[in-house]
Amino acid sequence: MICELASVSDILPLRAQELRSGKPVESARFPEDHDPLTFHFAAWNEKRIIGCLTFIEHSGNTTPTWQLRGMATDKIWQNRGVGRTLLLFAETYLQNYCLTQFGRPEVRIWCNARTGAVPFYRRMGYRVISDKFLIAGVGPHYKMEKIIL
Repeated sequence: MICELASVSDILPLRAQELRSGKPVESARFPEDHDPLTFHFAAWNEKRIIGCLTFIEHSGNTTPTWQLRGMATDKIWQNRGVGRTLLLFAETYLQNYCLTQFGRPEVRIWCNARTGAVPFYRRMGYRVISDKFLIAGVGPHYKMEKIIL
């Protein structure tokens, strides 16, 4: 498995397949997908993308802040370390980016986690920072965050 930066066109099919099943691929697009401070990542097995995630810049305070969105692993590859490996790769990339751009490695990452994904994010060092809430058409979520120093 190889993890690397990717384009939105590379990851969109997997994002749609796993997170918007039964809906058109376009339903998996985010308004920020082409913003200059949006980073897309993919985990590849040979020539096939098996995992993806996106970081969208949301800074507005003193700590550089990104939202984690669209994290998905191909069903065939779930529970085999793909998500963990890809998220660690992407977090390290983001931390290095903050070090070179802002002179410090500190970064805040937050996400709206589906209830079934909360245990995974907890294992990855994220903490719940909200009550349960509903995203229409998707289901119940919790807001979670991780501060990397």
